[in-house]
Amino acid sequence: MAKFGFNSSEVDVNATVSRDPIPAGDYVLKCLEAEEKETSSGGTMIKAKFEVVGGEYDGRWVWNNYNIVNASEKAQNIGRQQLVSWATACGKPEADDTDKLIDKKFTATVGIEKGTGGYSDSNRIKSYLMPESGSAPATKPAVKPAPAAKPAAAKGTNPWD
Repeated sequence: MAKFGFNSSEVDVNATVSRDPIPAGDYVLKCLEAEEKETSSGGTMIKAKFEVVGGEYDGRWVWNNYNIVNASEKAQNIGRQQLVSWATACGKPEADDTDKLIDKKFTATVGIEKGTGGYSDSNRIKSYLMPESGSAPATKPAVKPAPAAKPAAAKGTNPWD
């Protein structure tokens, strides 16, 4: 038998937890877990679960899949490039195993992918922000999402009008 280790009467079972995607923007992330899985088409992918570190969305999760063996050479190349980008953003460009990337902080641009087939919208890592040469991976608090772009000024007007 496993004990809970906390007072269950202090937990609000009716509290709502948002499952909506976090706003698109740059965030500090760390990988919590990654596993190799076979795809339905007979290829191989790595499924990874990331956690936002710091900022308003601290503790929220983002999942990403990386094709490493795929019948589509393009999909395979994209997946492999993303893995190397992730490793490089963590300051571990020589990494050859996801175990070397677990719990390593890095900064990435997270976007929102439209849901299909009855699934809700979800977050996906769109790009990895590389640390400056000679510096450690980013560990600053997560950056708030960029505000929505303002409409461009009409021709012939000044931006301060």
